[in-house]
Amino acid sequence: MKILMMVLQFPPAHSGGAEMQCWKQAQALAARGHEVTILTEWLMGGSPRREIRDSVAIRRLGFFLPATTWMKRLHRWLRLKIAPPTADRPDPFSSDGFLSSETRQRKIRWMGVADWLGHASFLLEAMAWVKIGRPGIDVVHVHESHWLAGFGQWVGERRRAPVFCKEACGEVLLWKGGGAVPGVAQWRTRRDRCRFIAMTPHIRSELEKAGIASNRIWDVPNGVVMPDEAARPQENGAAIYAGNFSQGAVYKAFDVLLKAWGLAHREEPRMRLRLFGGGGMERWKQVAERDGCGQSVEFAGKTDDLQREFMKSGFLVLPSRVEGLSNVLLEAQALGLPAVVSAIGGNVAVVKDGENGLVVPVDDAAALATAMVRMHRSPDLRARLGQAARARAADTFAIEQVAARLEAAYRQAIAADAAGHAAVGIRG
Repeated sequence: MKILMMVLQFPPAHSGGAEMQCWKQAQALAARGHEVTILTEWLMGGSPRREIRDSVAIRRLGFFLPATTWMKRLHRWLRLKIAPPTADRPDPFSSDGFLSSETRQRKIRWMGVADWLGHASFLLEAMAWVKIGRPGIDVVHVHESHWLAGFGQWVGERRRAPVFCKEACGEVLLWKGGGAVPGVAQWRTRRDRCRFIAMTPHIRSELEKAGIASNRIWDVPNGVVMPDEAARPQENGAAIYAGNFSQGAVYKAFDVLLKAWGLAHREEPRMRLRLFGGGGMERWKQVAERDGCGQSVEFAGKTDDLQREFMKSGFLVLPSRVEGLSNVLLEAQALGLPAVVSAIGGNVAVVKDGENGLVVPVDDAAALATAMVRMHRSPDLRARLGQAARARAADTFAIEQVAARLEAAYRQAIAADAAGHAAVGIRG
C-alpha cells in the first residue's frame, strides 16, 4: 500500500507524542513492505524539504513557515521579558496561560498575519503537490484531529483514498489547531467525513457521543517499541515524571503532583523526584519551593535518552487530568517500570490497579501521595508490578501488533470504498 501520513509538526521542529507515534507507526508499516510518506509543515529552515529515513519519505512544505517560526520565537521572548511566569501566574504560552482570563496570550497583530501566511504556504504547496504531482495514495492517515484532518480528507477525496483521523485527546474533536488557518471552517466540516481511530475505549465512547457512527471508528492504540533490556525498579525507589510542561496543570496536573509530593516527602524524607520535559518549568520550580519540597525535586529539563533515565528510576508518576494514551507511560511499561497514574481513560487503558501499577482518583493529592510512598517503600511491589507492566506492553501495545491492526483497518476501508464506488457505477 501507498500510505500518506500527515502531522502538523515533525522532528527536528517538534518531538511530541503525536509526532513520535507517527514516526514509530510509519517505520513499522514500512518494515511490513508498505510505501509510507509523511507530510508535514516546514517549520525550520535548516531541515531538509525532502528526505528518506528508514525507508520512510518525509516531505516538509510551506515556504513561509520558517519566517513564522522565527517571529513566534521573537514574540515569546518579548512576552516573557514583559511578564515572566511566577508561582501564581502561569506561562502565557502554556495551556494554563491560554485558558487563564488574567494571562491569556494576546498576540501582536502581525503574529496572526504570520500564522495565516505560514499555514497558507503549506496548504498551497500541498494542494499543488496533490493536483500537479498526482502522487499515488491508497490511504491517508492524519495523526491529529484539528483542521489538518479536514485537509487530509480533501486530499483523500482528490486521490479517491480513504482517510483516517486519529483522535489523540480525551476531549474529542475540540482542538482547532494552532494559529490562524485559511479556510479553517471548511476543514473542520470535512474532518467529520473522516474515519476515526480511537486509541482507548474512552475515546471511542466520546466520539460516539459526539455523533460519529460506531462503524466509522477503529480501535487501535498507540504502539511502543519493546526494548531488549528491562528496568530493575526494585533497586531504586526514586520517582520520575516526563512530559510537556507547556501543557500546564490543566492537562498534566503539575499542581496536584507537587502538592502530593510535598505530603509524601514529609512522610518519607528520603524520597526523590526527577522531572523531565520541554516547555517552561520556571513556574513549577517556584511552586515546589513555595510548598517546601524544592530540595527533593530535580527539574532536569529535556533529555535525549529517556530510557536511560527510566532505568535509573523506581516508578513513573502520571497524575494527568487529560491524556489520550501517553507515549511516556507506554515506554515506561515496556521497560518494566511500574507507574502511579490518575484514573482517566487514557491511563486506565494501560494500567490496571494493583496488577501493573497503582491508580488513584483524579485531583486527589492525598491519595497520590499515599500511593507514591507505598511504591517507594516496597521494592517487592515495584518488581512485581514492573514485570506485569512489561508483559502487558508486549501483549497489547508492541508496535508490530499496532502496525498489523492499522494495516487491517486500511485494507477494510479501501475494500469498502471500492465496493461503494462499484455500486455507484452500476447504478449510474
